[in-house]
Amino acid sequence: MRAYYYPTFLDLRDRACVIVGGGSVAYGKVIGLLPCGARVHVISPEVHPGIARLARRGTIRWTARTYQPGDLSGADLAIAATDDTGLNTAVHAEAVRERVLVNVVDVPEQCQFVAGAIFRRGRLQVAISTGGASPALAARLKRELNAVWGPEHGQLVSAYRRLRPFVMAAIPGVEARKRFWLELVARDDLLPLLRGRRHDELDALLRSAVEGFARREAEAGAAASRS
Repeated sequence: MRAYYYPTFLDLRDRACVIVGGGSVAYGKVIGLLPCGARVHVISPEVHPGIARLARRGTIRWTARTYQPGDLSGADLAIAATDDTGLNTAVHAEAVRERVLVNVVDVPEQCQFVAGAIFRRGRLQVAISTGGASPALAARLKRELNAVWGPEHGQLVSAYRRLRPFVMAAIPGVEARKRFWLELVARDDLLPLLRGRRHDELDALLRSAVEGFARREAEAGAAASRS
């Protein structure tokens, strides 16, 4: 019995990602990889119009032939997305030999990773996986998240990203910073500011929160040293 997958997010910037297959499923994989900055190479005699369009633009590389042994040389990640079981198995075998992370679509037993249903709001990402058992259920859960989380959630993540250097400079110590972030994300007054497009007010409030927390920490430290 397969153990659970280890949930993680990969940094694929400038990484070579090979997709064997050119249909609509392969196109979906291409679309998922491009925002991550991956260097995408599609190998297939024929391809989805969207893949052909991206290749013409130079956004991806397309080799118009069937997969051949050696095509995964130098790859960091491989996806087999054809209807040919034997071909998919050959891709999987080469990936294992070359220590390339591989996913064979619809064959969980030949997947070293699975790409869940991805929900994005700016820098906020949620990956939903059923371990290959039911992609349809993962897609449904993604739709439900779409109905609940709006663009302001992604904007809040971006605001936190801008704030992080200020937090690092103002609040010494990993544990103290952890307490600050836990306190901050528990607040209910931040998202309404974004919904009202009051971005400057939000940034000022966040800076004030950092300063207030740092002041309390300093006062607590001073009190402890006197006792």
